[in-house]
Amino acid sequence: MAKRSHEDWAALIKQQPASGLTITTFCRQHKLSISTFYARKSDKAKIKSVMPFVKVAVAVPTKVCASQQTICLQHQTGLWTFPCSLPSSYLLEIIKGLQAC
Repeated sequence: MAKRSHEDWAALIKQQPASGLTITTFCRQHKLSISTFYARKSDKAKIKSVMPFVKVAVAVPTKVCASQQTICLQHQTGLWTFPCSLPSSYLLEIIKGLQAC
């Protein structure tokens, strides 16, 4: 049996409920180990519940005085700027909040 990638497993886990088949029947038809299917499904749920990643792009830096440096976040709701002195824990909470938008 060929080793399946994470993407392959994600697709199989997504296909199973849409197939209308029980997990046992679905696994039998796709030649999957039932215990492996459940383990991969559990792993996928854990990863999703931890914290999704946010895509970040690095902008080309512009000349700014050291006293005026800011952190800029481009989001679908607009451009957010914060002082560099903002504690990282606050910035993390703001990013989490923006993910919900």
